Amino acid sequence: MEENERWKKRFHSYCKALLQLETALQQKHFSVLEKDGVIKRFEFTFELAWKTLQDKLYNEGYIDIKGPKPVIKQAFQDHIITDGQEWIDMLTDRNNSTHLYDESAALHIFDKIQTTYFQLLKDLQSNLEQ
Repeated sequence: MEENERWKKRFHSYCKALLQLETALQQKHFSVLEKDGVIKRFEFTFELAWKTLQDKLYNEGYIDIKGPKPVIKQAFQDHIITDGQEWIDMLTDRNNSTHLYDESAALHIFDKIQTTYFQLLKDLQSNLEQ
């Protein structure tokens, strides 16, 4: 598959996942189970976000940049994302959410999804559409 097509297909999947996350966030009140569902959708969307960035960077000639942290750093340097530290924080929270369950940590991540991370993911979509 041509690399240009690969990143565009991944981007299409990312946009669909982001829409699912957005739909989940449109509620006013969330049960514990619904919060857990939002976190799971966030995890999936974040994975597609950094993998889309990796494919995009590869398409632009960065063939040796692999893995979420190096991809985030390069995407920030190339102005594809605007807040590198928030993206690193998002990576940390995604890692924490998938490897342990602590109710207070889950609530923290849920709040960050609502207040910060969702907007960063939307901004990425806008930047990649241009």
